Amino acid sequence: MNNAAVKISELAQAITRIPEAELDTVMACVYSILAESHTQKSKNRSLKGIWADAGFESISDLDAEIWSIRRELQDSIRRRVL
Repeated sequence: MNNAAVKISELAQAITRIPEAELDTVMACVYSILAESHTQKSKNRSLKGIWADAGFESISDLDAEIWSIRRELQDSIRRRVL
């Protein structure tokens, strides 16, 4: 993990321990830092095509295959002893 990711993780953990009464103060501080740094909002990203060329194209009837797998899974769940 890179240094920034570690710091973000540590911040997230620290924020969970802040008393509720102080959360507005922390939020104001964060917004102040963001305003000063002139960061742009991240743009929405599209997941269109994420599964392209993953091998699903070779399945002739994908819907039927999905339902078959779901039935198998459902049957295996029903056979479990709790």
